[in-house]
Amino acid sequence: MSTAKKTVKAASVIMIITLLSKIFGFLRDMALASQFGTSVSMDAYNMATVIPMILFAAVTASIATTVVPIFTEYLQREGKQKAFDFINNLLGVVLIATVVLTFLGFIFAPYLVKFVAPAFTGEKFELTVKLTTILLPTMVLIAASNIFTGALQAMEHFTVPAMIGIPYNIIVITVATLYGSKFGITIVAYSIIIATFIQALMQLPVLYKLGYKLKLRVNFKDEGVKRVILLSMPVLMGTGIQTINVYVDRVIASFLPDGSIAALNYANRLNMFALGIFSTAIATVIYPVLSKHSVADDKEGFLKSLNFAVSGILYVLIPVSVGAMVLRVPIIKVLFQRGAFDERSTYLTSIALFYFSIGMTAYGLRDVLSRSFYSMKDTKTPMINGAIAVLLNIALNLILVRYLKLGGLALSTSIAAIFATFLLFISLKRKLGGIGGKYMFMSFIKAMFAAIVMGVIVHFMYNNLIVKMPSDKKIYEVIVLFITILVGAIIYSTIVLVTDKSAFSYLKKGIKFLNSKLVRN
Repeated sequence: MSTAKKTVKAASVIMIITLLSKIFGFLRDMALASQFGTSVSMDAYNMATVIPMILFAAVTASIATTVVPIFTEYLQREGKQKAFDFINNLLGVVLIATVVLTFLGFIFAPYLVKFVAPAFTGEKFELTVKLTTILLPTMVLIAASNIFTGALQAMEHFTVPAMIGIPYNIIVITVATLYGSKFGITIVAYSIIIATFIQALMQLPVLYKLGYKLKLRVNFKDEGVKRVILLSMPVLMGTGIQTINVYVDRVIASFLPDGSIAALNYANRLNMFALGIFSTAIATVIYPVLSKHSVADDKEGFLKSLNFAVSGILYVLIPVSVGAMVLRVPIIKVLFQRGAFDERSTYLTSIALFYFSIGMTAYGLRDVLSRSFYSMKDTKTPMINGAIAVLLNIALNLILVRYLKLGGLALSTSIAAIFATFLLFISLKRKLGGIGGKYMFMSFIKAMFAAIVMGVIVHFMYNNLIVKMPSDKKIYEVIVLFITILVGAIIYSTIVLVTDKSAFSYLKKGIKFLNSKLVRN
């Protein structure tokens, strides 16, 4: 079976599962929006989630990124048992490090909140400190979960790692809906600890079936752990720089009117919805494939897989980003505008979503391109390019926020993502001597042409339909939005399938595979 066909099949399954997970994620956001809107509580909650990220995200993300290529190498050259020994030792070392950081976080929580949100005072500050101390232990669990996920993905088992977000969201939704009004945002923070524990736990049965046995070991001199540390240092620095970027965004946003941080968060979640379904699915499947090609020194296979992944992201995310910009207000109204989430909340979120959507495709491409470097055990190049992009983002933040306020923060993020992607393309071309850029560029042109045509038609169609509907019932807004999106998808797909025969071929393979799955079930 060809790499492209295997990728289509695996990515199709992940997309379906991730779609379900993201739907539950939206239900979670809708539940939180209904209970807390863009209130002080949500600002405190969103800011509190940044603290664990500052302490842990860089560590856990860098380790999770390097697990796949190293585990793949152990698996192919020394066997499954040696690979599992590596996982157990890495798990022991990482858990010790994250537990230590957790205790330090407890001690210095007030100072961390003051550092991240210098404009927070009084009740807002105290609530953020309280939520921070509740959320800190989740990062120990996330570290373990990321290592399990890396091992499963390296063995091309993608289903369970894609599913772990579903029970997580169900738990948060249930707690927020049943107990949010009585106990406030604090009970939501406690529910996240339980949800995160289940995320880590539910991956173990699959690993056990594959021969894994949980035996924690701590050997800092282990060769595999040393290589993870060595490779993860540039990723750690790159992720740390990204964390600084998030920190600067939140600090600047904390000086904007109340609700700005929450609006940025809602818009970012909407923006990441498509990335989570399509881009993440493609990047997740292609990463172990690229790692195998790299270990085997198969440059031709590597480039074919890379071209397929890049073109797939272009064809999927460009129309989604255009659609999000055109239909941003009705999308936000349908999904969030109820309860405490009022018209002002919709207005603020729509501004951020418009500017975030400009960089959506670049985010997807950056994910795949970075993993192509990681698969070749080159973690320095993405770090350097990312650092340059972050410096640009921070500079643009300080400039654009003066003119566009909330929109300036989102726009600077998109511009920086586009710039980082451009740098990664140039670096990859220099490293490999050629990456099939003409094919990728033609895919971009065809996707952009089809998306612009779709966007124009969708804009006029929605505006003409919505004025003819009764304004007293929300169901009509849902119906009009659904019809408009469906027609837009048909128009875009038709143009793409006519202009690109390869896209038509992969679509047929995907439909055939999904049909076989439905019949089998």
